[in-house]
Amino acid sequence: MQLSRYQDPGEISEKAPKDLVTEVDLLCEEFLISEINEHYPDDAILSEERGGEISPTGRTWLLDPVDGTANFARANPLFCVCISVVEGDEVKHAAVAAPRLGDVYHASAGGGAFRDSASGETYPLGVAQAERLEDSFVGADVSYRGSNNPAKNNILEVFRSCWQVRSIGSAGIRGAWLAAGYIDVSIGTRNTAWDYAPTVLLVSEAGGRATNLTGGPWTYDADGLVATNNDTLHAEVLNLIADG
Repeated sequence: MQLSRYQDPGEISEKAPKDLVTEVDLLCEEFLISEINEHYPDDAILSEERGGEISPTGRTWLLDPVDGTANFARANPLFCVCISVVEGDEVKHAAVAAPRLGDVYHASAGGGAFRDSASGETYPLGVAQAERLEDSFVGADVSYRGSNNPAKNNILEVFRSCWQVRSIGSAGIRGAWLAAGYIDVSIGTRNTAWDYAPTVLLVSEAGGRATNLTGGPWTYDADGLVATNNDTLHAEVLNLIADG
């Protein structure tokens, strides 16, 4: 559906200033919810546009039908679909599908993380080896609008200390690329569980580490996410943030 409407996203509106939703977001969300309701009628669903709730006892599907909507609205290829299944505070399954790139990244708890290519091949994911921030690529998407201030939590100091910054425009792709070894750090400073849950599982299964902004376990109601290659780099990033 996204590929067929890539040059025609339909009506574009703002949920909030510079927070876009397209007609395709809503169509994809409707399709995903319909499929889940048909096959897993007892499961809860929390999706970005329609909302929902987290099940206190059973499974919950977290859905972002188009992650990177601002990119999609401009026909920028860096957009994806994010789907996760959580039970309690644990992410059990996750997938990030980037149709214009031809990649699907997926993981199951305890089962490893993988990338399926457009040619049908499957490759195991593994994080990169950088252990110092000065040798690392940091992925983050931040702005000064509203409360999303890059100075918050000393994120700007992380940028100053790293090798290079990658602003991708999609939290799902950012996390998948960390798991694949393309970047070394991913930081998110907003509470968007449907975007961050795939990163938590993909990175953990690929050999990295993911926590909330203070180093505690990430949960769906955390105020943000820090994901890195390894404990050494993770500690360096958390120390900078803690000083902010």
